[in-house]
Amino acid sequence: MVNRTVVVLANDVTPGLGLPTAAPGLRAFGLAEGLAAHGCDVVTVVPKPLLDQLWTNPALPPPLRPGVIAMAPQELAPYLATREPATVVMTNSNQVKNLRRSPGLRYVFDFFAPKMLELAYQYGEDHPHQQLLQLRERKIAALELADAIAINGAKKLGYVLAWVLQTSHDARRLPIDVVNMAVPGVERNGRGDGPLRFAIAGYLQGWSIPGRWLKVVGDHIAANADTRLDILLETHWGQTRGRFAVPLIDELLALPNVTSQPVMRFAEFQTFMAGVDVALDLFSRSLEREYAMVTRTVVALACGVPVIHPPFTEVAPLIEAYDAGWLHAAEDVASLPQLLGSITPQRAAEKAGNARRLWREVFEPRRATEPLVSLIDAAWSRS
Repeated sequence: MVNRTVVVLANDVTPGLGLPTAAPGLRAFGLAEGLAAHGCDVVTVVPKPLLDQLWTNPALPPPLRPGVIAMAPQELAPYLATREPATVVMTNSNQVKNLRRSPGLRYVFDFFAPKMLELAYQYGEDHPHQQLLQLRERKIAALELADAIAINGAKKLGYVLAWVLQTSHDARRLPIDVVNMAVPGVERNGRGDGPLRFAIAGYLQGWSIPGRWLKVVGDHIAANADTRLDILLETHWGQTRGRFAVPLIDELLALPNVTSQPVMRFAEFQTFMAGVDVALDLFSRSLEREYAMVTRTVVALACGVPVIHPPFTEVAPLIEAYDAGWLHAAEDVASLPQLLGSITPQRAAEKAGNARRLWREVFEPRRATEPLVSLIDAAWSRS
């Protein structure tokens, strides 16, 4: 590897800081873990204003795990100058206005998610025109700065190329490769003879509110005393338009075999998920979801949990190829009872082994970041 000093710029808090973690923080964390496994000297920078906002204990400062520093945006450029020569991995474009080109720095832009489409769907039927213009300007600036581009999922390649063609880059010569989600795994204990345990877990966003399928799941749980359902649904901290109401949740929680789980830190969440037999992660098709490498599903797979998942995302073909779950359209409520009824503890255990194999071969951090190491080398090889 040409240069082993790497600074990963997170745009969210990462695991190990005493707080729950969302997808962007897990992305930065996974990339850092994978690069460290390849022998890189990695520092992850988290945004200090955000960390201060989320940390609510006035008596103590937030804990910082080794290799992680919290920094105000205006401190980034001076700090990076002290790390040269170094590679800077930008998770999305949030920090670009505070970055500067330098002969001793190479930038890898991590095209983690289709943020323009996410923004469009966060506002319901409203069209956030001005916000989209501002985000477009910021994303173009980040792409202009990039010496290489990592893409979180193969489906987004055409989408990313459409962005690159709006810049001054020669798309034929810019190093671009797929760098899938990197998530540490946990070992599952044997499931034993207990009830079949389902879980619906993750942050709520405008595109992930459970629909009519939730009632079907509730009916199945109510009719089968040998099943359990855990629910962990919380509005994402960045949601600015109020908390989401999820119909039927109160009805479900009235059932004796349904449990509401509190928000957890990532390590706790992994331990919880490792005790689940089947995860449900269903949502309607949209332009944004077509390109989603759905983090909650990847985390479930990393915990050895098969997932009931829609058939159109970045993760769907992997689930199908490894038989690591069940692909099912959220709108197809008519056949969902049959699917749920066909899941036995034995079948769930078989698919759990497949989920674990999928994690090892695709999402394990060292494996997932192999293309990123090559991108870093290519970035330093460019004239």
